[in-house]
Amino acid sequence: VKQIEGIRYDGESIRAAFQRKIEVEEEEEEKDYYEVLGIDAEATDSEIRKAYRKLSRELHPDKYTGTDKEEAEQRFIQIQKAYEILKDADLRMVYDTGGLEALENIHDDDDGGGMDPFSMFFGGGGHGRGNRNRGQTFKAQVKVSLADMYTGAEREVSFQRRVVCRNCRKITSKNRARCSQCKACPPEVKMVHRQMGGFVVQQQEQVPSKERCKDETTALTAVIEKGMDSGSELKFERMGEQTPGQIPGDVILVLDQEPHKQFSRNGNDLKTTVHIPLKEALTGVKHTFSHLDGRQVVVETSEIISPLQVMTLKGEGMPVHDVPSQSGDMFLEFDVHFPKKLTPDQIAKLKEILPDV
Repeated sequence: VKQIEGIRYDGESIRAAFQRKIEVEEEEEEKDYYEVLGIDAEATDSEIRKAYRKLSRELHPDKYTGTDKEEAEQRFIQIQKAYEILKDADLRMVYDTGGLEALENIHDDDDGGGMDPFSMFFGGGGHGRGNRNRGQTFKAQVKVSLADMYTGAEREVSFQRRVVCRNCRKITSKNRARCSQCKACPPEVKMVHRQMGGFVVQQQEQVPSKERCKDETTALTAVIEKGMDSGSELKFERMGEQTPGQIPGDVILVLDQEPHKQFSRNGNDLKTTVHIPLKEALTGVKHTFSHLDGRQVVVETSEIISPLQVMTLKGEGMPVHDVPSQSGDMFLEFDVHFPKKLTPDQIAKLKEILPDV
């Protein structure tokens, strides 16, 4: 039996002896959390909750009536672990793109990545979800018509992005053809331990990825709500490009209103120009125009209209975003068209009819 002796930091002598080597069994094959819960990898949040509740009732140690209680207890622990990961959108994404190893790296980053310097000043403490490795946010402008902003609409936006293929981890006859187009993912950045002098330090290192990736067309449905304006943002969480073991960044669509040939917008108000002849300006106006939702709006007045005079139509502007029962106003600016010339007879009649003031 080997023995070593030495002096402890406080001066006390110590002795250690090597007794025996403990053989560590190989770690069992990684469990698929979706299989543990008996659900598909595309399962929705509600389907995940439903499967977890069903299994937890069946396998709970206080309620299980079967004979193999030890196996049931192990399965109960597994479904608890699986649910803790799959119910969290960020952790689920990390698991989907990098498996358990990626989850462990996330845990290592939280434990050894150091304090968030901002949290120390603003009441935080310790390590938080904000330390997780997250991809870049992608912003893109989407052209939207003024009519769609008035009535509300949906627009489908498609783009190419890189995704991690879960199926490539276990090739079968069912997924072989689908995985044939996949290729190596970009290198991963992982935390590794390195011996430097008498210290063990953590440092980030780029390593080849074990995962496979593919490019696919992703379609997002942009819901344009009534009253939205240029610059409004629609955020799609975790829909950016995927990298193994990393939470994808968000995709943000920024609305950009297209010019309208008839109306201009200022906040919740609309403005348009009405062209009328001098005759109508003097004797009365009846003008009909199509609104942004296709309604026919009739404007009628017997008053004399001056050039560039503005008439206000209350409540005919844009719907107020988040309060669609309220609307802005519409302003009609009259452009009075004068005749280019008059006959002597017409001039005489106008002098007779029109007042001096």
